[in-house]
Amino acid sequence: MSHETEIVNRLRNELADFSKRAFYRGLVGGTGGNMSVRIPGTDQVLITPTGVSLGDVEPDINLLVKLDGTIIENPPGQRPSKETSFHLAVYQLRPDAGAIAHVHPPYATAYSNKGRSLPLVTVSSRAVLKDVPCVECAVPGSKELCDFVGGGIRRHPDVRAMLMKEHGILTLGQDLKTAYYLADLVEDTAKIAFIAANIQTDDGGPS
Repeated sequence: MSHETEIVNRLRNELADFSKRAFYRGLVGGTGGNMSVRIPGTDQVLITPTGVSLGDVEPDINLLVKLDGTIIENPPGQRPSKETSFHLAVYQLRPDAGAIAHVHPPYATAYSNKGRSLPLVTVSSRAVLKDVPCVECAVPGSKELCDFVGGGIRRHPDVRAMLMKEHGILTLGQDLKTAYYLADLVEDTAKIAFIAANIQTDDGGPS
């Protein structure tokens, strides 16, 4: 087995592992969400298939595609995530991004509906995330959504996480572990922000 094949196989396993973690952590439900990882030193990306729950992702069903969208390896019966276009756009705009998590965690998605940046209400969120801007809503899989995501990256070139209005969140990391834990931090921050906004003060009003 070549060194390159070993790397791809390792990343297939990691992509399945972190996809399952995202599902069982409650960062996504049903067959929603998608995750991807760039093959280091290449123009190739492994991405989860469409129509498959992240909780059911196995290494051998992930697809290998080029940054221009060409499918290199297509397991029987599988098609790339319908959000492949914005994953590839992000990789092209951010050469430092090694992995992307797009999930639909409830608290962060609820904040995305406001169309504003996520309130960074903890020291850790401000230190790690810096800013979590919000991009506009469009039909999943559409060119318009891809353009909104790409525009968000261009306006915020150092962003590590974004809200996607009425849709979910997107995080970028140097590897799958980082992208996953950034998504987890975004959701935890959103949950704390919601709780803090609803804690009653001494005068009976919200804090």
